[in-house]
Amino acid sequence: MFTSVRDFTVMEVGYSNLFEGLRDLGVGSFELYVDRSLRTSRYVDMGHEVGPGFDVSTRENRARLRRVLEDEGVSVCAILVENDFSRELGPEVEYVVKACEVASDLGVSVVRINAVMREAEGYTLEDYVERTAKAVKECLARCGELGVSLAVENHGVIANRREFLRGLLESVGSELLGLTLDTGNFYWYGYPLSEVYEIIEEFAGHVKHTHLKNARVPAPRREEMRRPGEVEMAPLYEGDIDLRRVLHALRRAGYDYDANIEDESLGRFKGEERKQVLKRDVAFIKEIISGL
Repeated sequence: MFTSVRDFTVMEVGYSNLFEGLRDLGVGSFELYVDRSLRTSRYVDMGHEVGPGFDVSTRENRARLRRVLEDEGVSVCAILVENDFSRELGPEVEYVVKACEVASDLGVSVVRINAVMREAEGYTLEDYVERTAKAVKECLARCGELGVSLAVENHGVIANRREFLRGLLESVGSELLGLTLDTGNFYWYGYPLSEVYEIIEEFAGHVKHTHLKNARVPAPRREEMRRPGEVEMAPLYEGDIDLRRVLHALRRAGYDYDANIEDESLGRFKGEERKQVLKRDVAFIKEIISGL
């Protein structure tokens, strides 16, 4: 297992250049976001706008980036796309397929995807599973030969439901579909802390990629079922979720890929303090990995 970080997270804390940030943090791998034009000139997330500045829209540009990565001594652990299978499926499938081609050309084994991101009137859980499974199967039919895995994130009010994830994995039934395990999102959704661990252990064998974040709630509410969003995001080393326990569970299940940092508490801090929090996150995760 190795430490990595989202490109957005590096840029959010104020580094002017992604590679400068990776060097300063002591991290050798990052998750690369690509938009629908296969560029990252402008990226808005969590109320912040950053611009990593990559263009992977052509094979020539991808070959150029691959040489830059080699020169910098860093790797891309995963491609991140912001698809939404609640939209018209054709363009969403096309976006994911193009991202898989980018991943293949860059030597990246995983594309992180969304499932259905918006609730639809009259839809049941089975309907959401069926729609997402249909889209994923179309993606795999078109790009499965590339050997790139699709890793759906437990994200939002639909894909955080354990029944949805069970249904999707069973319906698709492919080794090329797994999870981007977001360690904070099940807690964000409202599951009691003990159930968060149970869910992570249930799906650990399907994890292809990770988003490591943490959150906290008042102590009396940790074992209550809460509404989505009733948490405060926290640095990785301070939240309620025991990330040491989580990473050990993944290792027991045979996971040996990225421990990818996505600290959503950074917006609470100012200036240089953001970098210091992120550096503590990195040191914390590296220390856990060293003991696995």
